[in-house]
Amino acid sequence: MNGFLELAIALFGGFVLGLFYFYSLWITVRQLPVTAYPIPLTLGSFIARLAITLLGFYLLMNGHWQRGLIALIGFTIARTILTSIKGKILTNPH
Repeated sequence: MNGFLELAIALFGGFVLGLFYFYSLWITVRQLPVTAYPIPLTLGSFIARLAITLLGFYLLMNGHWQRGLIALIGFTIARTILTSIKGKILTNPH
């Protein structure tokens, strides 16, 4: 496979993993005030998010640290975008 294509897939995969991780975190935090069991919710969500994200990074890297670095950049881009979007929603709910 072409080296550029591999890095583009890693970037997109990292972005998708970031969207999954941080959106799931946002959903978990929103559920905390209404749940009867906040500790199991927090721990279960953390373990599930972490396991899925680490498995995704492992598969994306495929033994190449460069792919892991590019995937981490995509992950960070997703975090920045979601923080910006959700921050605006939280500060201006109307």
